[in-house]
Amino acid sequence: MVAVVMPSRQGSRVGAVMELEIGPGPEQDVFSVRVLHSVSGDEATGIIRLDLDELVARRPLVEATVLSSAVAARRILPATEAVLREVGERLFVATFDGAVGSAYRTSSAIAAERGADLQIALRITAPELATLPWESLFDPDAGVYLCRKEPLVRRVPAPHSPPALAVTPPLRILAMVASPRGLPMLDVEAERERLEDALRPELHDGRVYLEWLEEASWHAIHTKLLAGEWHVLHFVGHGTFDTEADEGLLAFVGQDGRADFVPANALADLLNEAEPSPRLGVLNSCQSGAASGSDLFSGTAAALAHSGIRAVAAMQFSISDAAAIAFARGFYASLAYGRGVDEAVRSGRIGILGLGRGTLEWVTPMLYLRGDDPYIFSISRTPNPTAAPAEPGLKRKPEPAPESEPVAEPKPAAEPVSAPEFAGAVKSVSRHLPLWKRPITWVASVLVGALGIAITNQLVPMFSGLFARVVEQGPAVRVVSVEPLPGHGEFAFERGTEISEEFLTELNALPESEFQPDWLFSHDAVKIGSPTTRIVLEGTQSEVPVRILDMQPEVECGDPLDGSVFTYPSAGSENAIRIDFDLDRPDAPGLYRSETGALEGPYFPNHTITLERAEQVVMLVSASTQQGDCKYRLRLDILGGDDRSSIVVPPRDADPLHVTAPLDHAAYEAVYLGGVDCYSVFRRASPTYFQEGYEPPCQEPPPGY
Repeated sequence: MVAVVMPSRQGSRVGAVMELEIGPGPEQDVFSVRVLHSVSGDEATGIIRLDLDELVARRPLVEATVLSSAVAARRILPATEAVLREVGERLFVATFDGAVGSAYRTSSAIAAERGADLQIALRITAPELATLPWESLFDPDAGVYLCRKEPLVRRVPAPHSPPALAVTPPLRILAMVASPRGLPMLDVEAERERLEDALRPELHDGRVYLEWLEEASWHAIHTKLLAGEWHVLHFVGHGTFDTEADEGLLAFVGQDGRADFVPANALADLLNEAEPSPRLGVLNSCQSGAASGSDLFSGTAAALAHSGIRAVAAMQFSISDAAAIAFARGFYASLAYGRGVDEAVRSGRIGILGLGRGTLEWVTPMLYLRGDDPYIFSISRTPNPTAAPAEPGLKRKPEPAPESEPVAEPKPAAEPVSAPEFAGAVKSVSRHLPLWKRPITWVASVLVGALGIAITNQLVPMFSGLFARVVEQGPAVRVVSVEPLPGHGEFAFERGTEISEEFLTELNALPESEFQPDWLFSHDAVKIGSPTTRIVLEGTQSEVPVRILDMQPEVECGDPLDGSVFTYPSAGSENAIRIDFDLDRPDAPGLYRSETGALEGPYFPNHTITLERAEQVVMLVSASTQQGDCKYRLRLDILGGDDRSSIVVPPRDADPLHVTAPLDHAAYEAVYLGGVDCYSVFRRASPTYFQEGYEPPCQEPPPGY
């Protein structure tokens, strides 16, 4: 027996490993357990006695319990947790008994003295045990679930595993959403938004690059894998387990648009076609972590790890949208900061815990790790300066900002009270101050503090002349139209808003998903998550072109809306300049979205937009929040010849744009499903939605509800 201490890594707390091999025993329902590695160096073996048939039969109840916790009322200890805790405690007591338990507690104590976490690695060699939810292991003496306290992995033995891949940021993620016909429809655009919202800080900072595969087909994935290097494959879609063939399946999109069920071993061959092959697979699909009772490596996740993929994070149960977002946020942020994939999965679990005390979905993710080392990437600290956004293929291509022309801080333009036609002019002051607190003489105030009264008195007339010229000419850019695009996803009303039968009758009389979102929008519904606004701008100057140098949001936020919520599937969008803002980080630059749908680097100041007189540009601007109910406008900094100015969109005399953060569905007064197959008749959500006795009208509810 050897004491295993993992190499110390930057930012890592994991410094030790305890690996257990759990295999067949001498008789039915009796299994052997052996400590392969531990920090204490103790040799230990034991016997596990389990009523396997009874535990396997309880798995559907465990899954229903975990999933129903997403909409359950919050209590100090939800009654539903008893089901999960009972199974977890039985597995722990049976496994960590006698000498094995002593080795675990000694190893845990040594790791704690070192200020490190102890990785629990399970090498399961009895196929019938692989189907059990080992992530629910519960220590009754300590009162903790192991996977929340320490990283827990399912170890796939390998004679050889490649070293950590050296990565200069960004970490490159190839993502896809597969929603074939004939299966419960996924909201493709909403799925994209959810992952992008989860990764937005890392995307803004250049630590992660995310590209979406437009067509989740075998051919499209094959082509993309051959075309470039990808570090992570992220799959969102449907998965299942074929009990007759005894293998896991993922539903790709076939040539006819229907499901093309790809077996795990074929998917492994496809990924190995890449050079180098992706080091990490993330499968956000139902039963992607499911295993066979007769073949250890027939499940999708296990098969990929066995075939050579270094690590596969998968879901052993269905998972709600909110939990999937929270997991992705914690998981990828941890990876981007250079932590091991085992720590990243635990970070994802902790992220799910933040959804509320009653949630049990932290038990759903599972990690298959090939080999011993969880550090599958060696990420340098500095993002790659050459990873610039691709040139957009747009009707009006933006021009690179000239090197000789500073664009970071445009000169402020005054807000002339006597010129109504120039009501869009904005002073260059902190956008976090209320309007009534913003000093009119900001420029003069700064100069007084820095240079003195005398210099200021000489400069003010010069600025006044500049402002007079701008007012006389009018704004260099005219706002032609500002059109919020409801599109898809979810819409919320304020609490207490009456949703009458007449309201629903009139709404249902419209085509299901074509006009209903627009109708809700016109009745003061607020888009949840990340609405898109179509903005058309036009140049007005004849002598010289006008240049748009920057765009930033002005934001005021309150608590998220928690009234009634309506849900819809996705809708398409036109080709235009697309910029995404994170309203929770109002000082962060807007990110450019390429034609492929990938969020790239900051749009400004890497590019400017040049407009001749009467020339127009179309911009699709998305703004997201995960924290509040936000009203916002967009400030555009403009250069027309030698004159700098700013306008806001929408103008001050118009209503601001509006978005509210998503909440757990249990937080709303009512949830209405609309535009999804037969769900054109809206139905109130029930707290027992996932529990026994609920009968959907004509199909299973969409994932996440």
